[in-house]
Order: sequence, then C-alpha cells, then structure tokens
Amino acid sequence: MRYDVFIIDNLIKFNDFKDYSQKKLRNTNISLFPNVEDMIYEIEFVDVLIVHIDSIEYFKIIDNYLKNEPYIVFIIKDNSDLAKIPNSKKCDILYEPLDFNKLIFKINLFINNINNHISLKKEEDFSNSIINNINYPIFSTDSEHIIFANNHFYELTNCFSLEELNKKYKTTNDIFENEEGCITDLDLLSIDNTKEKTLKVCIKDLENKKRFFSIQKIHLSHNDTNIIILNDISHEVEHKHELYKLLYTDNLTKFPNRAKLIEDLQNNGLNLQAVSLLNINSFKEVNDFFGHKVGDSILIDVAKLISKKIENFKNLKLYKFPSDTYCIVNTENSRDEFVNLINEIIETIYKNVFIFEHYEIDIRMTAGISFSDKNNKLITADIALQTAKKDHKDYLIFYDELDKFQEYENNMFWTKKLKSAFINDHIEVFVQPLVNNKTLNVDKYECLVRLIDEDGKIVNPYFFLDISKRSNQYTKLTKIVIEKSFKKFDNLPFEFSVNISYEDIENSNFLDFIKEMLKKYNVKNRVVFEILEDENIKNYNLLISFIDEIKSLGCKVAIDDFGSGYSNFEHLLKMNVNYLKIDASLIKNVAKNENSYKITKTIIEFAKSLNLKTIAEYVENEEIFNIIKELGADYSQGYYFSAPIAEPIINEFKEKIE
Repeated sequence: MRYDVFIIDNLIKFNDFKDYSQKKLRNTNISLFPNVEDMIYEIEFVDVLIVHIDSIEYFKIIDNYLKNEPYIVFIIKDNSDLAKIPNSKKCDILYEPLDFNKLIFKINLFINNINNHISLKKEEDFSNSIINNINYPIFSTDSEHIIFANNHFYELTNCFSLEELNKKYKTTNDIFENEEGCITDLDLLSIDNTKEKTLKVCIKDLENKKRFFSIQKIHLSHNDTNIIILNDISHEVEHKHELYKLLYTDNLTKFPNRAKLIEDLQNNGLNLQAVSLLNINSFKEVNDFFGHKVGDSILIDVAKLISKKIENFKNLKLYKFPSDTYCIVNTENSRDEFVNLINEIIETIYKNVFIFEHYEIDIRMTAGISFSDKNNKLITADIALQTAKKDHKDYLIFYDELDKFQEYENNMFWTKKLKSAFINDHIEVFVQPLVNNKTLNVDKYECLVRLIDEDGKIVNPYFFLDISKRSNQYTKLTKIVIEKSFKKFDNLPFEFSVNISYEDIENSNFLDFIKEMLKKYNVKNRVVFEILEDENIKNYNLLISFIDEIKSLGCKVAIDDFGSGYSNFEHLLKMNVNYLKIDASLIKNVAKNENSYKITKTIIEFAKSLNLKTIAEYVENEEIFNIIKELGADYSQGYYFSAPIAEPIINEFKEKIE
C-alpha cells in the first residue's frame, strides 16, 4: 500500500527533503506544491499533509476540498505561530530549523499506526468471519453490554443488530433465564470453575422456548472484554430430565417413587419426623380377578385420593412405592395430627367405591406408622405395617417391642458367614450313629451339616440353616452335604441318611443332581433320604412322585419328625417310604408325659402294621432308651449313645450298653 504525502510550501524549502526521504520512507509518494492551484485537483484524498506556517493561507483554501482527515504537520518558526493554526485541527508541530529526521520519524509513526489499524481491522474482520461461521451462538461483552454477536446468536435471540440486542437486554445477565441448575451471572464464570465442572445457562429462543447451553468464557486482557461461547445442550438436558423421571417417578401414577425418597434423604436434606406406609389389602386378588388394567386404574385412583387428602399440608409428601404400597412422609413434629390424618385416609379409601367400566370395587388399606428416632423410619414403618396386617388392624404405630433389628443384624451376620464358608470349603459333614435296639450295634448314621468358623470353631446348623433358606442358599448347602456324605460313606459298610426338604424336591434339577452323584459314588443301596413333612409341602403328588423315583434308583426314604403337628397318617399311606423317624418332642417327653407316651406307642404300632421301621430321635438317657425299646422302636439316636462326630466308629456302643 502506498501513502501520499503532500507538502505545501511556496518557498520551495523542501526540495532537499524529497530527495533525502526517498531512502528513508518506503511505499511513500511525496509531492511538493508551491502554489495552491496545482494542488486543488489532487487534494481530495491525502494521507499526510505538511504545511509551512508561511503557507497557512493556502492550507485554508485547500481544507475545503479535503474529503478525509489527513495527518497534518505544521512547520513553525516559534510559539507565536501557534495562534495561526486552526483550533479545530488535530495536528503535530515541528520547529525551524527543520530536522528532516524528526519529520521522517513522525511520518513513519503515522504510517505504522495506519498499518496497525488496517491490520487490526483485517484481523477483526477475519475473526468475525470465522466466528460467524462457527456453529455456536457467540457474543462478546465489556461486562455490561454486548459489543459483538455472531449470526447464530442473533438468530437465537431474534435480534438483528447490536442496538436491538442492547435494547432487549439492559445488561448481559438479563440474557439468561432463572432455571434450576443454571447460572445467570457471568461473573460466576471463571477459568478455575469451568475446568472443574460444566456450567449451563438457559435462554429463551425466538419461539419463547427455553433452551439450555453449556457456557465458556474467554477473557481478552488487552481490551478487558469477554467472548462468550454457547453450546446447545437442550437435547442432553431433556434426555437427563427424562432419565430422571424414569429413575425417580412411578411410571403408573407419576408420583415420586422410593428411589426419589432415598435421593431426597441423602442429597436434598429431607428431615423425616414421621413415616407412614399404606398398603392395599389383598390387591393380588383384585389383579387376578379383574385384571391388571383394572388394578392399574385403582392404583392411580388411590394415589389421587391420598394426594387430595394431604394437598393442604406443606409438611407432607406422597411417594409411590413398588406394587400396591404408598408412603407419606412428615417433616414436622405433629404426631396426633399425622395419626388422625392416616386414619382419615384409610376411612376415605374404605368409603370410596372404585368404579371401572361396569365393575364396582371396594378397597381397604392397612398402614404402618413410625415416629422412631432409634432406627430407620422406613424399616420401622414397614415392621409396623406387617404387624398390623398380621393382627388385622387398620393401622399400627411402631413401638420398641416390634424392633427386629437385632434379628436382621444376626441374619446378615450368618449370611456373610455362610457365603465365606462356601468360598473357603468350610462346610463339613458330621455323623450321629443310629443304634439297633435289638443288637445294640451301630447299623446306620445320620449325616449332619456343620460350619467351620474362621477360628476353627464348629458351628451347629441352628445358627445358619434357616438363614440359608432366607438367603436362597439352602439348595446349594444341601448339594454340598449330599456330595460330602456320599464321598464319606463310599467305601464304608454303613447305611447312612441325608436330610432333604420339599424346597429341594421342587427344584427342577435336584433329582438330576442326585442321579449324577449316585453314578459318581457307589452308595445307592445304602443311602436314605430323610424328608421333613411340614407346612411347606404344597403338592403331595410331586412328593410321592419324587419318592417313587428315588426308590427306583435303589435308595431308601425316611419321613423325618413324624408325629409333629404337620404329620398326616393318610398321606403316609400313599408314600412308599422305609422309615419313620419319631419327632424328638415326643421322645424326650416319653418318660414324663402320658400323651407323648401314647402317641409314640401309636406311631410305632401303626408303622409296624405298614412294615415300616421306626427310629427314635433325642434318646438322651437310659430311661428313655428302655421305654422306646420296650414299645418296639427299631432304632435309637441321641446323646445317650453319642453326639455327632466327625467320622464313623465301629462296635463301640454295644460294648457301652453291655
């Protein structure tokens, strides 16, 4: 780019300067004009104008022809000449005698400034061009007003100029909507916190719809401005919102669910003073009889009724738990009011007739209420609910005597112990001898499970057998006992028994497991499966079929604890068993209780009529042994002969009795 320097000097004092400056000034065209007439035709656009004070009148003439504002340097003789310079003009001054180098320096300084300005303008135009083509809304601000915006930001805000933007938004913070989780103050955007987490803002678009953006601030220190870059995350926010609803809202009733209550307790500082769990009585029957569509309708209507009852209580909130359970939490200490309200809700549900198509359905609810400060209110409210159902009460308030936390803690302790025993192979089989009452020889053994603790202590199944059932580990335990028992008696001459339950028999692959073990170990003619006849037996045909299958494999079967409250003589006639083990509660009282004696005698006589062998358990002393021997029992088992031992012992007990 070339620059034009015009010198107005009728004294022709600058001829030498023109020659001198050619080596000093690049891209510069210097023109000397001794008279104004020559200059008028070329003066419209000039970059630098050098005027000698003696030619000031010429300058006043040509000033009218200038169409730009050139850089002007006046050459004066002394300060008295300053008064001749027009006040309206911005100019530089040099004194005579003229120093060419100083003049060249000033011209160069101006040219450099012009170049820098052009460079900055080009850079700005280039940057704006790039920013306008970036697919994000971007604007820059001086902290109070918007000083630049790209096309995407104009489109977002439905504005068409900076003037319109600054009129619409009095401050930059007015751009942002006050939404949960969003910032509205740009001062909160620092380099540090944007590194730690993604901050977001909410802006209404041209359709007045709320859109969400992650926001980034770039500070320009040279002019103390900020560039704000917005990345549309509306879809992500909407997706998270939908996911939140899925996680924390009951899909059917649209009320917050149990997970939401836990979230409120853990992260939102919800302080519970009381909790009530309400459950619809016999709701499964409603579903089974009327169908799930009707059941779902009732669940929704019940939720609406409860919500209506508590809507005027700011301290109460309803949560919909799984299935047919509702939870009301109270954040205020209003015990009597809360209990009365729960009772009113139960009465309202009872009086309401739920109509679906042509069905009229009556519903009753039961509630458990907890004000407990001792333990988790959700758990204690559930304990109260289950107790109320059991006692057929409309509601029950938790009290300390219902507290089962010690039982829960014990269950968790033994569940963990049992799991560890499985992993470390610490389940062992002990044996207790069965003595032939005629020969006093040990003919058989019963295999009994034991758990070996970490410190080598032998643990009785009393502590972990029921826990294994509750924790779904019972069948696994049974299979371990069976395999270890088979292995223990594989090469011994004794008959031996293992205990199995109806739960085992119900398992579809249990019989296959037994067949597999019988192939592996040579015990099929010596193993006896002891089955407990109790309240868990739902299908006697299945039980009888299992017994027949086992016996066809060469094994024997015993009914355990016969004579207890669940024993059934009629069922026994249909079961092709080999032994009856008389219930321990009868045997231990046979010497001191007449009824026990009579029942024991009847069982033994009944068994003999069916050609069944009888085994008396719990023979603790000689008196009991003599009685059951006299009554005709075939075998005795108990501590009078031996406690359970690790390995079988031959011919010990005959010598002991004799």
